Amino acid sequence: MSLEARHGNLPRTATALVGRAGTLRELAALVRSRQLVTLTGVGGVGKTRLALAVGAELAEEFPDGTWLVELAPVGNADAVPDAIATALGITPQGDARVIDTVAEAVAGRRLLILVDNCEHVLTAAAEAIAEILARSEVPRILATSREHLRAPGEALVPVSPLAVDGGMTSEAVTLFVERARAVRPGFGIFDAQTADAVVEICGTLDGLPLGIELAAARMAAMSAVEVRDRLGDRFRLLTGPELAPDRQATLRHAMAWSYDLLNDEERAALRQASVFAGGFDLAALCAVAESGDDVEVLRLLDSLVRKSLVRAHHGPARTRYSLFETIRAFADERLVEAAEREAARDRHAAHFADEAARRWGQWNGPAWRTQVDWVTTELANLRSGLQWSIDRGHVEVATDIAAHAALMGFSVELFETIGWAESLLDVAARADVPRLPRLYAAAGYACFVGRAAVATRNAHLATELEGQPGYQSCEPGYATFIEALGQVYCGNLDRYIELTRDVAALPGAGRAYGIAAYVDGLQSAGRVEEALELTGSAVASARQLANPFWVVYTLWIVGLAWSKPDPQRALETWDEGVAQLGEHDVRFFEGFLARDAALLHTSDGQLEAALTLFGTSIGAFLRSGAVAQLVITLASLPALFERLDRPAIARTLLGAMANEPASVHHVPTLADLGERLDAQLGDEASARFAAVGGGMDLHEASAYALHQIGLAQRALTASSQHGGGVTGLTARETQVLRLIADGATTREISERLFISAKTADNHIQHIYTKLGVTNRAAATRWALDREVVVRATETGGG
Repeated sequence: MSLEARHGNLPRTATALVGRAGTLRELAALVRSRQLVTLTGVGGVGKTRLALAVGAELAEEFPDGTWLVELAPVGNADAVPDAIATALGITPQGDARVIDTVAEAVAGRRLLILVDNCEHVLTAAAEAIAEILARSEVPRILATSREHLRAPGEALVPVSPLAVDGGMTSEAVTLFVERARAVRPGFGIFDAQTADAVVEICGTLDGLPLGIELAAARMAAMSAVEVRDRLGDRFRLLTGPELAPDRQATLRHAMAWSYDLLNDEERAALRQASVFAGGFDLAALCAVAESGDDVEVLRLLDSLVRKSLVRAHHGPARTRYSLFETIRAFADERLVEAAEREAARDRHAAHFADEAARRWGQWNGPAWRTQVDWVTTELANLRSGLQWSIDRGHVEVATDIAAHAALMGFSVELFETIGWAESLLDVAARADVPRLPRLYAAAGYACFVGRAAVATRNAHLATELEGQPGYQSCEPGYATFIEALGQVYCGNLDRYIELTRDVAALPGAGRAYGIAAYVDGLQSAGRVEEALELTGSAVASARQLANPFWVVYTLWIVGLAWSKPDPQRALETWDEGVAQLGEHDVRFFEGFLARDAALLHTSDGQLEAALTLFGTSIGAFLRSGAVAQLVITLASLPALFERLDRPAIARTLLGAMANEPASVHHVPTLADLGERLDAQLGDEASARFAAVGGGMDLHEASAYALHQIGLAQRALTASSQHGGGVTGLTARETQVLRLIADGATTREISERLFISAKTADNHIQHIYTKLGVTNRAAATRWALDREVVVRATETGGG
């Protein structure tokens, strides 16, 4: 059973970084040594491109990932913490401020965060960054802004335009030629007239990369001389010897020049494109532009792409488009001048509201991945449309965005969307909107982020509104299922069982998730035989619905039900769950599956596998910021180190868990474990190790645990390679072989190693297969010939 972690979200850049090699090296060195580095400079100077290049350069040095937080699409300063949390995949926790949760989640982690385009939310960005860095000295942040953040410890790096001196060998000319060749492959500077024109263009544009790229894009249809002459006309008043060049004005006029060269249809398309946050596709632009002719809109987009005013991002099936933020802001100004902005923003919000509702209708089935990918991709547009609708008083539009984004987004850990639903409840209830039950149900998912009590109440309100005239609810049973989740998070197991039993009895989709949850309730209550009777139906129902999210959920639950009576079957079930998780990227259950499999492997002696899986689980919960689940995982780990005969490590971790009272509730065996460790270590030594652990906060304990897991893995590998184990056999199988050779029966082996008789027999059969033997006598001879046998008492505890 294996699970892979993600290490960042940096986009791949389609073009090379030109003329910044020295700056890139210096900036990389600065980021290594300083917590906060801010790139400053005018729009279009290349701050974002340089930051992305630094991120790519340093990616291997940040094992916890290099992450991009794009603030350009964030129109509301209050949404900055949510944008950071969402970009990093961090789960909000209860009533805690989002930025506090982010700071806790990244504390002690070796990661690099690129915070791009801070200038329009400068104060909020600076405060958020300061709070993150105040919690730990380990993370690094590289920000871009037109002015510095004024945050503590900030290192400022002004990004200058490309050098224009040096004529044909200058950085600016090199960029011009490279970008011109992208639109006219045969472009080159083969005569003095072209050379003079290109040098003059770059000088007129003051070396600003964005302006140079806009001019170079014109090489598709014009000569350098023609561009120079028209650009010169535009800038005649700006180039007098008595005036120093104003780079911001230079860039704005370069954009105005490019805009003026467009025809009316192209200008209109560019203006309409400015309403999007974080990019758009063809269908969305058609909706905003009120065009039913997608071929014509595509023709206009193609022209704008070739002119470098719109960027095209080619995917395997669809092309997505975006604007540089400076161009988007310029086009938005033209939209306001044309008195088109309010209507265009209304259409933008309505499109995403309609699309969210439509996709929710297809979410619960085989198309789950497509729909949640859409929510992830369009998150910035959904956020923007929601805020616009609220500001305009369009409550039904806002409800459709918030409710459906949350109902889909929770399954890919976009927990920010749950906050949208919660924040809109009062307004939507007063307006008595038709889809109010869906909004209440979506708010019910707050049980995942530590607000179980209020989440349960909201989900119950959704169930009360179901069936009442004038309301549109979720599918039958879904709000009840969400209420049941809230009940179990509140500790009300009996109510959880009652509600999930009701949902499981429904026909249709509700049975698929209802029966799995009912199995979970039964096995949690110790009614294992009843639970096992339903596991076959649970898996069959989930597969029939074919929503990968519920399939993985069901396999996880069914594995839990089998974990005590048949551990091998549980592991096989979880192996299938991991395969489904990997195929469909159902990361929601990554930490749960890994932890429960690790616990089972700890019990059956597969200690190497347990170490790997505990590491995966800790990493998953650290990444998402799921503090409650991280505590449970860390509290479960000392038992493994006891089995590895590392009592000092186990006692240290146990000491750290003393700071987390909830750990005792979720892992009740900790008290007995502590007594055993005290006896092994002696009271004085045990107290010393416990004190060391007690001085750790949660993230320090996580880092310590991961470090010790790595050391233990290396020790087991070395032991196997140098005679401590038998080639081809796991550590547990080597123990079993020694006991076989010592004459122990299957029952005696199970008792000595604290495993079930069935697990012991499985180990024996695996040993026979690996050794090429068929019985105990042959296995014993094999062991004696290779001097594997030692005193059986030396094998205890792993």
